[in-house]
Amino acid sequence: MIKSILRRIHQLSRRIHVRVILIALLALLALGMAALVAPLIPERLGDLIGADAVDRILQILASSMLAVTIFSLTIMLSALSNASSQWTPRSHLILREDTVTHSVLANFLGAYLFALVAIVMRSADLFDERGIVVLFGMTLAVVASILISLIRWIVHLEGLGSLAFTTHMLEQEAAAAVARAAEAPAHGGHALTDPESQIPEGTTALCAERPGYLEQIFEDLLEAEAADKDLTVYITISPGQYVLKGACLGHVAGEVDEDALTRLREALPLSEQRSFAQDPLFGLTVLAEVATRALSPGINDPGTAIDVINRLARVIVEARIDQPEDPSCPHLWAPPLQPKALYSNSFDPISRSASDALEVQIALQRALRQIADHAQDAQVAEAALEMAAQCLDRAQQEISFEPDLARLKAACG
Repeated sequence: MIKSILRRIHQLSRRIHVRVILIALLALLALGMAALVAPLIPERLGDLIGADAVDRILQILASSMLAVTIFSLTIMLSALSNASSQWTPRSHLILREDTVTHSVLANFLGAYLFALVAIVMRSADLFDERGIVVLFGMTLAVVASILISLIRWIVHLEGLGSLAFTTHMLEQEAAAAVARAAEAPAHGGHALTDPESQIPEGTTALCAERPGYLEQIFEDLLEAEAADKDLTVYITISPGQYVLKGACLGHVAGEVDEDALTRLREALPLSEQRSFAQDPLFGLTVLAEVATRALSPGINDPGTAIDVINRLARVIVEARIDQPEDPSCPHLWAPPLQPKALYSNSFDPISRSASDALEVQIALQRALRQIADHAQDAQVAEAALEMAAQCLDRAQQEISFEPDLARLKAACG
């Protein structure tokens, strides 16, 4: 239960509106605290700091921060649009969760609200001389935070929306999803590899109440509900799979009522878009889309494809498929990550798009064979060799020049 709550909080923290609201509330809270702290300030300090100095700074903040916030939002939207149009339309799903951008925009808007509310409170004579001292100190702290945010924003803008930045973010998300899948194979439950034989008869179907992609699986909620009602839950689809309304999400063995089914459905949220959270294949697919677009005739950029191939290799080599002997969720059965799917969603589409691009085909062979040599999981290594052979067969049909074929075969040796 706690694990699911923390996961939801982490995901909410990556939404821009959440950070903006929190910073704005902190700014308002700081102004409210000024009235409480004011009696603790020595009276002689009130004579050293005049109200005019505070009012002038607040006016500057109020007039400038709104413009800076709007301008920064324009830059962010432009970067998202640029990445979506040039690299892949799915890239905005990860760029919109950029925490640096969120923090900077939240600080700018929070500073604007701080200055605006402070001006209103000053006009209402809510600050005496000692309160003005507190307000002056808080205003200086806000100015310092703005300077830090501006420096972070300027440095961050050097790469925001660029190819290197976008592929780096996608690689990080894909690597994190692969690592989570390795830590909890089959989502912490038993591996459901043969549903027809492993799911007993007489189970209750767990059906979707609306269409959408399975966003993630809250396995601890499923385990808690199943353990409490002495149930066994069989999840038959994986995160990222699309289902229509009424489609089967899984089966429940045991006596289950409608309230329990509702709680089990809540642990299997459906969304209009796929999520990177528990879907390693989605991250690999989006990375591969960058490479396939680079290999299109209109762009013809094999260097980008080779860079993506190397990134994919770094992610997949860490994948693990082995199932633990003692699962953390004994009442749960779920499909494990399939090793072949790691390659069919990444290297395979790149190989098809590469056609007779010798440099890309050589990079594919080297990457796949390095995965086979250094993979932590035997199944992942074996699937890499199978994909390497498949890519080689495809390349040999596309490349007819004998010296090029000789170079490609040499790279396979």
